[in-house]
Amino acid sequence: MKKTKIISIILAVALAVGGCSAFNGDKKEEKTSDTKKTYSEKIQLAIQKPSTISPITNTDESVLNVLNLVYDGLFELNKNYNAIPKLVKNSKMSSDGKQMDIVLKDAKWHDGNPVTADDVAFTVSSIRSNKTSPYNYMVQNISDVVVNGEKNLTIKFKNNAAFAKENLTFPIVSKVQLSGKDINNVDANKVGNGVYKIASYSDREGISLEVNKDYYGDIPKSAMNINVNIVPDEDTIVSTVEALESDMVKADSDNLSRFQNSRFDIKSYEGRDYDAVIINQSNLLLANANFRKAIVSAINRTAIIENGYMGHVHSVNIPINSKSKYYESSIKNMEYSTENAEKYMKEIKINKKDKIKETQVNATNKPNNKVNSSSGNNKTNSSNKPSSSGNSGGSSNNTGTSDNSGSDANQAPSGGDSGTQNSGGSNAGSSSGGESAGNGAGGEARILDSSEETRNTVYSTDEDKEEFEKIADENNDSVIAKNLVRTTNNNKENANNQNNNAANNNQNSNNQNNNTTQNKNDAANKKTKKEENPYYTEKEIKTMINSITLKIIVNRENSERVKSANMISENLKAVGIKSKVVLLDSLGMQKSLANRSYDLAVTGWQISSIPNITEIMKAICPNDAGLNERLGKIQGATSEEDIKKIYADIEKYCIDNALFISIGVKDNYMIINKRLKTDLYMNDYDQYRGIEMVTPSK
Repeated sequence: MKKTKIISIILAVALAVGGCSAFNGDKKEEKTSDTKKTYSEKIQLAIQKPSTISPITNTDESVLNVLNLVYDGLFELNKNYNAIPKLVKNSKMSSDGKQMDIVLKDAKWHDGNPVTADDVAFTVSSIRSNKTSPYNYMVQNISDVVVNGEKNLTIKFKNNAAFAKENLTFPIVSKVQLSGKDINNVDANKVGNGVYKIASYSDREGISLEVNKDYYGDIPKSAMNINVNIVPDEDTIVSTVEALESDMVKADSDNLSRFQNSRFDIKSYEGRDYDAVIINQSNLLLANANFRKAIVSAINRTAIIENGYMGHVHSVNIPINSKSKYYESSIKNMEYSTENAEKYMKEIKINKKDKIKETQVNATNKPNNKVNSSSGNNKTNSSNKPSSSGNSGGSSNNTGTSDNSGSDANQAPSGGDSGTQNSGGSNAGSSSGGESAGNGAGGEARILDSSEETRNTVYSTDEDKEEFEKIADENNDSVIAKNLVRTTNNNKENANNQNNNAANNNQNSNNQNNNTTQNKNDAANKKTKKEENPYYTEKEIKTMINSITLKIIVNRENSERVKSANMISENLKAVGIKSKVVLLDSLGMQKSLANRSYDLAVTGWQISSIPNITEIMKAICPNDAGLNERLGKIQGATSEEDIKKIYADIEKYCIDNALFISIGVKDNYMIINKRLKTDLYMNDYDQYRGIEMVTPSK
């Protein structure tokens, strides 16, 4: 009986627990179902907490990409980074490039008001007055915005605007909403003119974006609304996509491995990170065009792109996107050829007065890894090292491993001339008007400094003898005193005649000797000038090249560049050029680049939204007169065609003179959850461009 009772109690408890579990399970399943439904109906994005949602003062990239969906500009950059009309219906540039007439499209703000020319003028003024705006540089050349009506305006420029359209890609804000208010006012900045409008916003709930049904452009009926979650930091944004809580994120190559599975699509697109190899022409050997051509010919750029960058680089010859309307892709770079490299090395001419020195890398970091180098052991003395100081240096042993350390001190030979200085003295003698001994002609007195010469001297009087003895005593010349010849008054005239004849004979003999010596010297000089070669011979240059090791610096934290640097070193070894890869941290790279203490540097820049290559080109090759002359023409361009011609000329000039080694523009990556079907046409400034075309996968 007791057992039956106990079992009944257990069953009752089990039923109670089971019933409770079943009830809670239904609720949980219902809640999960609602979440999935909401998730599937909206595109899920994530951003860091905004400090502002003002499109003209925000500087956070994740927030910018969302605000780009809410606000349009006069122009926008397409996937090829070319400026195309957005709010602009049509535009016309003046022949002098100093003003643009614009007619706006019939666009509306999200509050229903029309987008007007006054809004454009207000936006330019607001950006100009906010110095920290990321668009401030775009309005610096604007002198005035003239409103010619609701949809018509004229933008005037201080100087001819070579890149007017690219400079007018900043977002336009509402004068009605923001006039007289703080530029960062949250409610005023909720009203945009783009394809999406802000339905709600809070720091806790995030941003809810709805499709703008009144948008002036074409929107597919299938366009999905967007939910934007706010997360603590950039790493969390990536993690939310990995956890399937968010649908899209930009990722770098280091994060790709986290998404290489069946749940994600990885879409690559041309970014704006440009890599190149700088050649330091302050090194006199690298200042030689033929040596640079030998280096460029020896380097296999195709292999570097395929293996160093895994093919995710768009090859270009100058720092500009490969599909830019300003880039001339038909111009071919110098071909990879070890034969050509060797030919160029034979054509090197270096003047003997130019002293080739080995570069000492100036770095501040400590080693933490090693990479093999192509160079063998190489010893050089201090005369082969560059100098920025006056200290003389000792010998340097270059080992066959990559160097990732550096010295702050520059060892160098002394700055003075190496030749000895002649010790010279003034001619001793008097400037009196008396005649010199043994010579009837007037002039400087000659002090005798040879006892042999003294024996052959005859004095006419005792007074002459006494004078000479006085001089001899002053010069402590005892030999002179012992060899004096006495004479009398009777043979004075004969002695004088003999002396004069002897002097004349000596003078004639001296003249003959001088003429003979001069003739010999002239002949020797002519022969020397004829035979002297002011340039090093081919053999001497080869010895010179073999005696130095080129330093290739690279940021050790960038695996693509490190791999490429070692490939370059191997390429150079194949043509007999020694090199050593020096791995530096970011600070070491900055210092070495600033001090130009390197031979080759594998480095990079970010291309601006304004495709003016001047700044990057001057950083790559700062002192080339021909390049600077061509770069100076860019600002004077008045049309897109002008710029294209100037860029083609620069491209060809850089290739012909082997000024640097262009690698190309690197790809970026967008990770997309496969639950969505998309064919985005984004760029690095507008990563969600075309998101209205996204649909759920079936």
